[in-house]
This record gives sequence, C-alpha cells and structure tokens, in this order.
Amino acid sequence: MFKGFIFDLDGTVYRGEQLIPGADGVIRLLRENKKKVVFLSNKPLETREDYASKLTRLGIPTQPNEGSIPLL
Repeated sequence: MFKGFIFDLDGTVYRGEQLIPGADGVIRLLRENKKKVVFLSNKPLETREDYASKLTRLGIPTQPNEGSIPLL
C-alpha cells in the first residue's frame, strides 16, 4: 500500500480556476486514510502560500507546509 501521493496541480487537480470533478473527494479520502498528499507544479510562478490559498479556495483545504511545492 502506498504511504503518499504526489499530484500535479494544473490539469490534474484543477484547470485554471475550476476544480477537476472529483479531485477534492480523492484528496479528502487519502487524507482521511492518513496518506501523505503532496502537490507539485511545473509553473513556479506563484509561492507555496499562493498555491495553498488557491487549493483552499477551490475546496481542498491546504496549508503551505502541507506540500504545495513549485517544482523548479
């Protein structure tokens, strides 16, 4: 069984300002089952705080230290 999951952001969790249908439910289920969830972006135009804020705004509560990590 996997202990953690890495999600790309744009196109996997959201597209622009729209959440991909079901993404919030999958991430919530993983977190409820004590799985580590990490987010990566290949567009390092924003800060960790910006990505965490966007995820939270879209319905996936996220703190910057939970893994909203721009991939450089």
